[in-house]
Amino acid sequence: MEPDVWLLLTEIMLRMSNGVPRIRIEFGTGETFLHFEPAMRFLDHVRTLAAAKGIEVEALIVTNGTVCTADQLRTCLQKKISLCFSIDGPAAEHDFFRKFPDGGSSHGVTLKNWRRYREMVAGARDGTRCTVTSVVAGCARLMDVARFWREQGVERFRVAPVEPSRHLGSLASRASDVWRAQYLTDLETLAFAEAKRLRGSDPEREFRGPLDILDAWRQLNAPSSYRPCNAGHSTIAAGADGILYPCQGFVGFPELGIGDVSSGVRRDKIEAFRLERMRLGRACNGCWARFLCGGGCSAGDPKSGMVLDKPGGCEFSRAHAEIAIGSFQCWRDGAVPGGGAGK
Repeated sequence: MEPDVWLLLTEIMLRMSNGVPRIRIEFGTGETFLHFEPAMRFLDHVRTLAAAKGIEVEALIVTNGTVCTADQLRTCLQKKISLCFSIDGPAAEHDFFRKFPDGGSSHGVTLKNWRRYREMVAGARDGTRCTVTSVVAGCARLMDVARFWREQGVERFRVAPVEPSRHLGSLASRASDVWRAQYLTDLETLAFAEAKRLRGSDPEREFRGPLDILDAWRQLNAPSSYRPCNAGHSTIAAGADGILYPCQGFVGFPELGIGDVSSGVRRDKIEAFRLERMRLGRACNGCWARFLCGGGCSAGDPKSGMVLDKPGGCEFSRAHAEIAIGSFQCWRDGAVPGGGAGK
């Protein structure tokens, strides 16, 4: 993103955030450390102008961890930037989709940089974090990923099965049903094992494992009103060319943009997006799992426009919700509904 773009983007961000105490910037949909200096100039500029308005700016970089240097990581620590490293577990599993262009393994360098930043933020008291997220694909199993993170001393991690996308081509489409089934089997085992271990204990303090389960337990423990995803509401994404989108999942599909940094968010475009999101969301009204799934992902299949139920998506979400509810009841009441992994 060139300066003439991010200068205009800053104006839009602060104008739309007027009156709020905090905004969050997430650098993603690309490798930020390849353009680190421009990204830092942008962040410094936003923070300077935001501070004058009494607005705090949090920053997160999602990274594959392959090109960041020690000096860049120290800069991130100094600027209180949280990093989320994409590491898919053991080397063989990680390298299934994340080899270097020459075919070499990227696992070692990624793990080294993650460990380095993890040590840097260990004593930080300002909220700066070093987290991980994993995709389960290929020969991997969720159990393998969970075991790997336990061995690394990581108690909580984000994880998801690989989904068909324009980046993975037909390979993931053919195998996704098998991967999802394996993922759900392992998730059920992990969730019920954790529920049994935590009986009489507080999950907020002592939970270990996939955060998706803990997030669902939180919702079940303190029910709130139905809220779909924040795309086009509290979340707005910007592409490097200055086109604005409802969320990062639409970046790269300019026909789905809602404005640009020169003209700002177009009211007709954003309202059309919100109305379409509401129209599609009516299909969720009769679904018992909607309070846990959030009504689907608006960008599940951007090539087809806005489709909340990507292939098999709702079926997967309902199976995930069943595991979350059953394991929650097992933790809370000692009940094991329906057998399964809780037997």
